[in-house]
Amino acid sequence: MIPIMVLRNKTNPERYLAANIDVGDWEDENLDVTLEDIQNAYMIIRKDLAVPTLQDFEEHKNFHAEMKRMLIEKFGPDPFISLDFESVCEAYEPFNTEITQEQYDFAKELME
Repeated sequence: MIPIMVLRNKTNPERYLAANIDVGDWEDENLDVTLEDIQNAYMIIRKDLAVPTLQDFEEHKNFHAEMKRMLIEKFGPDPFISLDFESVCEAYEPFNTEITQEQYDFAKELME
C-alpha cells in the first residue's frame, strides 16, 4: 500500500476533492469522489513514498500561493486560476489514507 494525502470535504467527510473535472463524481454537487474511487482524488504523494505530513501539506499550500502571487503579478488582480488552493482549503482538510499500486499508477497518469 502507498500512503497518500487527499483533501476531505469538511462538511461531507465521506467525500474527497477530485483531481480534475474529468474524473469527478457527477452525482455529487461538488464532483467530490468517495474512498471507492480515491484514485480519482487530488493527492499529495511524497517522492520517497513516505507518509505525507502536515509539513508536506503546508509546502504544497505555499507552492500554490506562490503560483497565485505570480499570476496576479503578471495578469493583474483577477487572473484565471484553475485551482485556487487557498479557497479549496476553506472547504477541505488534509486526510491521510493509502492506495494500491494499481490506484497509484492510475493517479500518477492523472498528474502527468
